[in-house]
Amino acid sequence: MIHRYLFLGPSAPGLLVPPGVTLLPPVAAGDLLALPLVEGDAVGIVDGYFHQVRAVPHKEILAVLDRGVEVLGGASMGALRAAELDAFGMRGIGRVYRDYREGTIEADDEVALLHGPPESDYRAMSEPLVVIRATLDRAVRDGECEAATAGALIGALRATPYPRRAFERFPELAEAVGVDPGELRALGEHCARHRVDVKRTDTLAVLDALVGAAAGTVASAVAGAVADAVAGTLAATDPDTARPAGVRPAVPRTTYLASWEDRARQAPGVGPDRPRPGALAALRVLQLFSEAFPEARRQTVLEWIAGECARTCTAPPGLHGTSASAISHGVHTGMYPDPGHPGGSDGFGFLRSWLTGTELARLSRHEQLEAFLSRSFALEPGAAGDTFLLDGFQHAPMFSEAHGTAASCLRDSEELPLSRPCSAPALLSRDSLTARLTGIWGCTPAEADLYALDRGFPSLDAAVEAVHAYDLLLHPALRSARP
Repeated sequence: MIHRYLFLGPSAPGLLVPPGVTLLPPVAAGDLLALPLVEGDAVGIVDGYFHQVRAVPHKEILAVLDRGVEVLGGASMGALRAAELDAFGMRGIGRVYRDYREGTIEADDEVALLHGPPESDYRAMSEPLVVIRATLDRAVRDGECEAATAGALIGALRATPYPRRAFERFPELAEAVGVDPGELRALGEHCARHRVDVKRTDTLAVLDALVGAAAGTVASAVAGAVADAVAGTLAATDPDTARPAGVRPAVPRTTYLASWEDRARQAPGVGPDRPRPGALAALRVLQLFSEAFPEARRQTVLEWIAGECARTCTAPPGLHGTSASAISHGVHTGMYPDPGHPGGSDGFGFLRSWLTGTELARLSRHEQLEAFLSRSFALEPGAAGDTFLLDGFQHAPMFSEAHGTAASCLRDSEELPLSRPCSAPALLSRDSLTARLTGIWGCTPAEADLYALDRGFPSLDAAVEAVHAYDLLLHPALRSARP
């Protein structure tokens, strides 16, 4: 089954979409990766956030395209991204996209406007410059405005912050434009009455392209209502508006992209409409607080190494079982000598950097090598380990419980300061956080970096940084005080 999604906000408030299209709010960083997209699915991007939160990055769109997902853009943020990425396979639609692609407009804020929250149906409180441009173009064609005046107005508005752009503000630009304020007031009133909503027109075209032939009548059903709006514009379906895409290069899964994908992953049973807390939050709870997690992680690592040995090593392992095979793989790859070979006690001095004094004194060589393999494990140099851990634990019973704890912690952190202002926990210092974590982990501060490795953190500092989001789990009295 093909899934279709449309990210939409103030460009076409109140727009009804046909069955089969999921309407989503303006896109932001992480939103595309959070969708359960597979090859053959389609996503339309119209509106996107860029000021309040991080805008959707180009690499995120490229990653989705690399999955075989069709990504269309037009009208607003979608037009801007499509003009930048059409050569890589993103499909641009409409006049705004064409103008960006051809360099008629260049500034990001040409499509920006000040608007209200979703509850207000994104009520517009300013006018996008692309709409003002299209409306003035029509006014010139209709003989209501001189081309020089329209050009001067656009120049003055480009120098005006986007939240202050509006037809009713034309008189304020009289000095900059060199036209009588009364004349500009009349022009502004005319433009407001004959507004060319190019963003809404392009949005309809994106929707029409998104649903395809099966629902191709969506835009035609409103064609009469928008006929004036599209006068003088290039038809959104004109083949000249889409630059042919060549062979797309593969998208490298950099550490940045990997971390974005991990942050966007949803916990089992949590859909894209409930993005918080995600799977990574549950993993952090396990890493930080679960007594059973270090051993579970160790077994997962040893199983992976044993599997790698079975896939790549031609030499017989000589040992049996997951742990023994994993240790044998270290021998095959030359990391250390065979611990079972006569005279094999030499060559293990490196373990002093990976084990505590107690472990060096009490653990067998086999157990010491298990700890070393687990703590030093990385799929490749520089790669983050979150993906490996999420793949290994996302469907484990302990993961579901951890997700419930993460959700409760998030809820408490939002509600407790409101319901019990005097009970809001004080921010703990790094020393306090270190003391509480080492207490939970059962180690000394000197051993904490090694214990952090057991939990999938590169260091104690990384664990301390992560625990800030779960401060309430270090304040059991406050958690029990929740009304």
